[in-house]
Amino acid sequence: MDFIIIGVQEVINIQTLLLILGSVLMGILFGAIPGLTASLGIALLLPFTFALGPVNGLSALIGVYVGATSGGLISATLIGIPGTGASIVTTFDGYPLAQKGGANKALSIGVFASLIGGIISMILLTSISPLLAQVALQFGPWEYFALGIFGLSIVVSVSSDHMLKGLIAGCLGVMITLVGLDPVLSVPRFTFDVSQLMSGFSLLPTLLGFFAVSLFFNELNVLNDNQKPIQLSQSYSIFPRLQEIKSNIRNLIRSSFIGTMIGILPGAGGSIASFLAYDRAKKASKTPEKFGTGHTEGIFASESSNNSITGGSLIPLITLGIPGDMVTAVILGGLLIHGLQPGPLLFDNNPDVVGSIFISLLLATIAMFIIQSSLMRYFARVIQVPKHILLPVIIIMSMVGTYSANNRIFDLWVLVIFGFIGYILLRNKFNLAPLILGYILGPIIESNWRRGLMASNGDFTLFFTRPLSLLLLIATVLAIVLPLITSRREKKKKLASGGS
Repeated sequence: MDFIIIGVQEVINIQTLLLILGSVLMGILFGAIPGLTASLGIALLLPFTFALGPVNGLSALIGVYVGATSGGLISATLIGIPGTGASIVTTFDGYPLAQKGGANKALSIGVFASLIGGIISMILLTSISPLLAQVALQFGPWEYFALGIFGLSIVVSVSSDHMLKGLIAGCLGVMITLVGLDPVLSVPRFTFDVSQLMSGFSLLPTLLGFFAVSLFFNELNVLNDNQKPIQLSQSYSIFPRLQEIKSNIRNLIRSSFIGTMIGILPGAGGSIASFLAYDRAKKASKTPEKFGTGHTEGIFASESSNNSITGGSLIPLITLGIPGDMVTAVILGGLLIHGLQPGPLLFDNNPDVVGSIFISLLLATIAMFIIQSSLMRYFARVIQVPKHILLPVIIIMSMVGTYSANNRIFDLWVLVIFGFIGYILLRNKFNLAPLILGYILGPIIESNWRRGLMASNGDFTLFFTRPLSLLLLIATVLAIVLPLITSRREKKKKLASGGS
């Protein structure tokens, strides 16, 4: 409570509040436009925070972080392209619901779930951050390997209708990560003496290729079909229906906890949290067959989990000095340029900074909800632009964002080639979610498997004897076996009912 009181005293003033509002708006725009990311927005803002002082500077950086994380749902829902990696899962149900005429409903649910996820993560950040950070500190390569395998088990749930195609797509995603330098020994693999392949395929061109460019190729076939654009109702509803909120309370709380816990683990990221929360929501749902068709439970799970990442990733940053993801790594730079050393001593030496982080996260989350609820009609106007104008603009933005990340022409080739591969997969009824999942989890699984073997002199039994690792592997087996058993039971019931 002392930190919260100090934070209120530091942050509640006109200058800081205006900075938070402006930075949240900037973050929403960066999150909503495919190709622009939260890390890019924070990196651009970082030099200007030096003149603002530590409290105002960090408040502005956190505002961009919160705004960009939530802003990704706008493009994910309206045009089917995730603005950020954390909003990939939102496209599974947000975009189909918008296509059915429920764009207003999908957006209001997404923004509300973002608010709840952010508030819950802030509560956990302020109350039990030292305890949770100690748990994360116990994670070694064995536990991270088991966590990656557990994440891959989600392929079974995501691809329940086309299991073989899902496994093929997941393996393709893992194979993409094998190109480049070996993560442990730095030996070139599958580079074919091409120097540009030494660093592998970057995250941004890969994601935008499979999502934005593949959509561009796919939509070229239907530009002349006179499809009606998605329409919003005249009055935007700020809150979802009370009945929908009541029926998703457990889903919201569970998904927010998953997002916060995953955020604590360095390097895990919002996309993994969204996949896990989506999978849990599907398995706990009474209507799992509706997931992927515009089901509101999927939107609640995705947006509450990826926005709770913000508070979770700040926990190891301020308590251990370990950034939880790429964005908090940039925020770490913001702490350092102000002469602040994150870690246990930060709580003793700079309680004003710690308190301002707590309160800024809460105010930025509230500001995100107010801004998106107030200006959603203007954000939604992008869907009224004709596709022959909108699609080229998206491609140009994707190319600009891809090139600006590393200043490499090679990344533009990756963008186009992966876009064409994604288009071929879509035309053959492949789900791209397992591919992206394999791409994200592949390096985590491989590097930690090998590090675990090196640390134990080749003894692989530690993967099964360490408590946390064993628990995650058991959960993996259950996550694979239970859906298969349920699927067989449903088939038997259908056969029995058909026979009778």
